[in-house]
Amino acid sequence: MVGTVASASEAQNPSMSWEGIEEALNRVRGELARISLQSADLDRNVAQRMLQCADPVGLTRERWVRAERSIHRLWTLYAAFEDVVEQACELHGSGGEETSVRESLSRVLTGPSLVLPLPPGPSEHSGPFDGDTEHLSLAEAVARMSSYHDEAARVVAEAESAWEVLHPRLGGLEALWQEIGSLAGMVGGDEEDHEPLRAELAVLGGTVRRDPLSLVSEDGTVDTSDLERARLRFERTAGELRDALRMRDFYDESAERLAWAIDDAEEKAGRTASLRRRVAEAVAVPAPIEVPDAVPLLRSGLADMAALRDRGRWRELGTLHGRLQQAVHETVDDLTEREESLQELLDRRDELRGRLDGCRARAVRLGLSEDERLLTEERRAHRALWHVPGDLREAGAALAAYREALGQVAGTGCGSNRTTPGAGASEGRE
Repeated sequence: MVGTVASASEAQNPSMSWEGIEEALNRVRGELARISLQSADLDRNVAQRMLQCADPVGLTRERWVRAERSIHRLWTLYAAFEDVVEQACELHGSGGEETSVRESLSRVLTGPSLVLPLPPGPSEHSGPFDGDTEHLSLAEAVARMSSYHDEAARVVAEAESAWEVLHPRLGGLEALWQEIGSLAGMVGGDEEDHEPLRAELAVLGGTVRRDPLSLVSEDGTVDTSDLERARLRFERTAGELRDALRMRDFYDESAERLAWAIDDAEEKAGRTASLRRRVAEAVAVPAPIEVPDAVPLLRSGLADMAALRDRGRWRELGTLHGRLQQAVHETVDDLTEREESLQELLDRRDELRGRLDGCRARAVRLGLSEDERLLTEERRAHRALWHVPGDLREAGAALAAYREALGQVAGTGCGSNRTTPGAGASEGRE
């Protein structure tokens, strides 16, 4: 409704020209249409309707209560704003005495012409007060309605963004839970085995549906860590049940393939152990790596599988089968690494022997093969490299000393280029 204002207010709002009145009327009509469309869009927003139906809790409830209050105030203020604009339009088309109409329209369009009842409690507004009412200009009303809309729209938009991230992940969890239930029914077992997962899903579902804003950080990032951790647990459980079902339906084939893999591992372990004995006969330092025999433990696992099969413990059987498969792979990988380490010792000895031969050949080319100092160093290097089991560190140091002596005797100074000898250290190439 159009409020009555004091003469002082009239003095503050002088009469406008008809051109100004037309412009102001068009402006407030446009604002009325804009706010109407914005409010209608907000009212139709799916996320807003979800918030209305979700019975939110926690932070989401706290923010949604404020947003609902803003929406209510927006529509209350919009209704009053619409009444004033309609009255202004009626007054504009009334055909009354020109000066009086122009003065009235000027007061309505620029003065505190919109009267609102004050809400209970402390007021957050700054307009003029008259008892239990507040007076606003149309411009002030537009600013306030925009503020109400923005506050509510911000909460709705944040909830919508959070749900766009969270709902697909929650849906994936629920699908996994359905699969777990189906697989458990086929494999058999106690329903209480999966009660912790069901309880976890209920808690996560409640948070996603009723308090999504609690998972939104200040920078707008949505925290999905709890859902991700749950997904890993659900997938692990579903995988165990799938393994159990395969064990129930294809035990013989699975056990046979596993036995073959263990046979292959045993054969590789034998080759590696044989290589270790050869290396130990040739090299004492560095000490050749040991080759443990893991095969007996793997074969005992096969026996445990058969016992579980006889008792129909399919889920335990599936888990054990998976562990044994992994153990076989790890055993073969470990044997491969040990085999490479052992072979490196033989290769290192051969490399040092080849370098000694190269030094001898160089001494012959330089006519220094009978030099007493060089002969002494050469014999020391030769003993270190051909004595079994040999010390490769000592051999490397002896070869380095021979090379240095050769460089000094030849007057080339090449001995200064050697590297510090040690396990695996290079003495340089000819």
